[in-house]
Order: sequence, then structure tokens, then C-alpha cells
Amino acid sequence: MNKMIMVCLFLVVILSGCMNMNSNVPEISEAEAKQIVLGSHTQDIGEVEIISVTTKSNKYIIEWENKENCENGTDSISMKSGVIKMIEASIC
Repeated sequence: MNKMIMVCLFLVVILSGCMNMNSNVPEISEAEAKQIVLGSHTQDIGEVEIISVTTKSNKYIIEWENKENCENGTDSISMKSGVIKMIEASIC
């Protein structure tokens, strides 16, 4: 009886681990994250350019700049929800 319980618990642990493997797949692609940043910072003056994209803690960290408007900064985009948060920004 104890062996049967142990086998069932073992299977539950293994199966739950396999189910969580898909939870690391981002719902927001890198291209979509870039578009979110571009849309957030595009204004009448100049064009926003993406400098770099890195991933950290289920977030895209995106560095951007607008040379004509003398602005630059770094934003984070949640891979799950697409929520944007400004990490830093500066204007000349």
C-alpha cells in the first residue's frame, strides 16, 4: 500500500513538472515588445530606434534612443503581459 502511494506521488511530481515547462514560453514576442516601446516613445519629433534587447527575469530589457529629439532610455516589457515600465530615460 505504501509503495502504491509513493508511486502515485512520484507521478504527480513528475507530471506537474512537465506541465510547468510550457509556462516559461513568452506570450509576448521580442518583435511585439519592440513595437510596444516604439509606440510608447514615438512623438512628432524624430524617430525612435531600438539599440539593444536583452532578457532578464521574464522581461525584455530594451534600450532605445531618439537622436532628433535628444532622448534615450531603457524600458522593461513583461513577457507574459506586455506591460511596459520605464527603467530610465534622459533628455539632453
